Amino acid sequence: MKRMRKPNIDAHLTVIVTDKDGKVVLRKRQKSRSFVVGFLNALYANFLGPTPNRDSFFGPNIVVGSGTATPTINDTGLESQIGDGTGAGQLQYGTDSLTTPAANTNTNTGSMTWNKSFTNGSGGNVTVSEVGAYLSTNINGYPTTYFILHDLLPSPITLSPNQVLTVVYTITIST
Repeated sequence: MKRMRKPNIDAHLTVIVTDKDGKVVLRKRQKSRSFVVGFLNALYANFLGPTPNRDSFFGPNIVVGSGTATPTINDTGLESQIGDGTGAGQLQYGTDSLTTPAANTNTNTGSMTWNKSFTNGSGGNVTVSEVGAYLSTNINGYPTTYFILHDLLPSPITLSPNQVLTVVYTITIST
């Protein structure tokens, strides 16, 4: 079994000193420990920003699928996204919901949650094995969508008719 790395958000700081001739006399790199709740606030504001006409690929938008391939750093979507609807093999996608970022000064941590519910109105069983999320931005009138999260569930979940699956992502930072 492949060992999973502990997820985190990292940044590194590099400082460079040059002399009057441009020669590098000092270069230091260190792990940055400067993520603050403002980072979450900016992320949250971006999630709530203007989005193009809503469809299954704009949002913030949590999505589910039936794929089983191991996620890779270059993924641009789920392996097999489950459609939004009440037809065979589909789930009814709810609305994405976000909590306002919160900081805990005692532990120097901050977090926010992002969730969405999926209802099986198809009349048959639907199996979910992967979860992911998209974020879209609108820069100078040009909408751009980024696939930002992709996870396989530890084991597939089969939803019977009328069952509801709720997916919750919690984003946490610390200093």
